[in-house]
Amino acid sequence: MLRGKMKAIVKHHRGYGAQLQVVDIPDIRDDEVLIRVKMTSICGTDIHIFTWDEWSQGRVSPPYVFGHEFAGEVIEIGARVSNVSVGDYVSAETHIVCGTCRQCLTGQFHICKKTDIIGVDKQGCFADYIALPAKNLWKNPSNMPLDIATIQEPMGNAVHSVLAGEVLGKTVAIIGCGPIGLMAIAVAKAAGADKVIALDINDYRLQLAKRWVLRTSFIQLNRIQWKSRKASQVRRGWMLFVK
Repeated sequence: MLRGKMKAIVKHHRGYGAQLQVVDIPDIRDDEVLIRVKMTSICGTDIHIFTWDEWSQGRVSPPYVFGHEFAGEVIEIGARVSNVSVGDYVSAETHIVCGTCRQCLTGQFHICKKTDIIGVDKQGCFADYIALPAKNLWKNPSNMPLDIATIQEPMGNAVHSVLAGEVLGKTVAIIGCGPIGLMAIAVAKAAGADKVIALDINDYRLQLAKRWVLRTSFIQLNRIQWKSRKASQVRRGWMLFVK
């Protein structure tokens, strides 16, 4: 078992900022693995925690290691782990569910009442190592770039958001051109949307989106325009909104 210290970015107090600290390498239980973190991504949640906004003040309990989007290598496995091996290149589902509540037993893991989120309720990945349940891991193709492997979790948000409605043959409005919004545009196209329209009030994000996303209509609105435009387009038949 690996022992010793590691570097980690710690939300060290109930206030603005974070600190680079030296902390203990986590121990693993029989159903867990230890992963050497190779790359992480910064989520909007991490920014909320760093800036200590109203949401984070009522949600997280410092001090702890935050961060939840990552890719890394398995370096140690627990006695009851069989789905991954030492050396595997992995990423993680960031919601750790109980597996025993009514929601879990009926396959509705996404609404488990006992969910713990990596980097929010439990120690996160902004560190040299992270310990996680093996059931939360998936193996990445060996040739997948690290910067792609780290953003599969937010991509899952885009997939589930778009596919929650009927997309095939419809006009789809994607509200917000942040990273998940851009992924949602791609998902909507792949799912057979007849037309995709992306909207944002942030010019920088719209310009970034235009560089990377093809065959999409882009609209920049201020907040007042958005409210009136949304009502107008609903009446005119835009069939699906993804926010």
